[in-house]
Amino acid sequence: MEAAGGRALRCLLAVVGLLSALSAAGTLFLLAQWRELGAALRELEAARPAVGNGSLRDLLPGAAGPRQAPPARSKRSRGGERVRGHVRAENDEMLMMMTYSMVPVRVMVDLCNSTKGICLTGPPGPPGPPGLDGLPGYNGSDGVPGIPGQKGEQGINGKRGKTGVPGPKGDQGQKGEPGEMGLPGKDGMPGGKGARGAKGEKGDANNDVILEGAKGEPGPPGPPGPPGPPGPAGKRKGKTQLQENIYSSKCTGETCTVPNDDTLAGKAEDRTPGPSKKPECVITSVGSPIHFVHVQQTFGTWMREPANISDERIWLTVHFSGSFIKEYENSNALLNDSYRIIKITGFFHGCGHVVQNNHLYYQKGGTNVILKLGLDKASLGTLLIEKALYHGRNYLFSNSKTYFNIAVDEKGLWVMYASSTDENIIVAHVDEETFSVIRHINTTYPKSKAGNAFIACGIMYVTDTKDMTVSFAFDLLKEKQIDARFELRSSQSVLAMLSYSLRDKNLYTWENGSLMIYPVHFGSECI
Repeated sequence: MEAAGGRALRCLLAVVGLLSALSAAGTLFLLAQWRELGAALRELEAARPAVGNGSLRDLLPGAAGPRQAPPARSKRSRGGERVRGHVRAENDEMLMMMTYSMVPVRVMVDLCNSTKGICLTGPPGPPGPPGLDGLPGYNGSDGVPGIPGQKGEQGINGKRGKTGVPGPKGDQGQKGEPGEMGLPGKDGMPGGKGARGAKGEKGDANNDVILEGAKGEPGPPGPPGPPGPPGPAGKRKGKTQLQENIYSSKCTGETCTVPNDDTLAGKAEDRTPGPSKKPECVITSVGSPIHFVHVQQTFGTWMREPANISDERIWLTVHFSGSFIKEYENSNALLNDSYRIIKITGFFHGCGHVVQNNHLYYQKGGTNVILKLGLDKASLGTLLIEKALYHGRNYLFSNSKTYFNIAVDEKGLWVMYASSTDENIIVAHVDEETFSVIRHINTTYPKSKAGNAFIACGIMYVTDTKDMTVSFAFDLLKEKQIDARFELRSSQSVLAMLSYSLRDKNLYTWENGSLMIYPVHFGSECI
């Protein structure tokens, strides 16, 4: 270990001695050069013509005249440029040499000129480290637009735009095949009285007892009968109603009991028959639905002309609010979606519109006004419904976004609405000719329990909130509730429209875009 350490120390001393020798030799070389340069400088000073101070600059090319500032160049161009021929003096008076000695610039210029441009300069040193980033420059002007790039891939489909203006009517297509047999039509008017037939043969004698004959004259009052047992305590009623319950000229059983008091016996002929206990023209059930056509919209109304059976046109309102209706020439046009647009006054709201005698009845959106618009002739009627709910979320039927439900049946034109006083369902009987309200009928049924409603033969039928069962019926002519309850449908889809058609005595519905027809079964003939 000691021997190895001695060898390393000797090597280190040898290297230091070698470097010292080289340094001394370099110093001697520089001193020699300095002496030679000094001698050469003195010779130049002696041989220089007497032109005064600064004559060297006068002898240099381009030194005559005032000095002009060199054109601005970038650092890169100045750094890469080398001077050939005579060296041009700079503005500085001194020049720092590699020996870090101060030498006059004038001496170096004369030295370089005397050596014909060959200066005692060493090789260029290594590049220095990059300088600090400069300040950002000013924004340049926009360049020339480049060449358009290639067409990109197709993007995602955007939202569907608004419905455009209908195009021109196309050519009439070929006649289709005959469709299925439709529903039975409405009964026609009774025919004229026929000719009297031939006299029939004499029949056999009949021994059957005739239970009811022609009404005879009232007999004399009989003796009072024995007192009967006391009856149950009943509710107190008015005098007029009590008398009507005691006596009725219409017998419901096989025998009739005639009052034996003097109060009513002499007045039998003056009294009119009372109402029957079982209402007439009451719907007992509905049949299976018939699918007519399907459309995309969840809400809407489809209507046909009930007054003129030969008119096959069909009208549609799309959505529960809009400014136009669609008119189809017939059912085939509806299946082919061939229609014309009819602009209306204002905009409609809800799904309770109706067509009657070539007029459209609808609510003017945002108001409590019912409009009567002529479909062929330019006519317009207005009807103000006072004390009615007609805006906000105060719908008559929330399921169909409807404030006013208009109906047409055998008894005339009706408008159903919700009262702003107690929110019960009110029905206005409207005169079609004068377009004015005849009377308002309060059904006392709250709108919160109703899903939808329709009117047939003067009776209003109300569905439950799920629109599956008819749960309430009200006779509008007698202004009293009647007993009528039946299943309407089994589907739980949105029932936007429910309307009774006087044209074929069926129910028309709009169920989540499906246009349906329900056959109606009456308990007795509806006139």
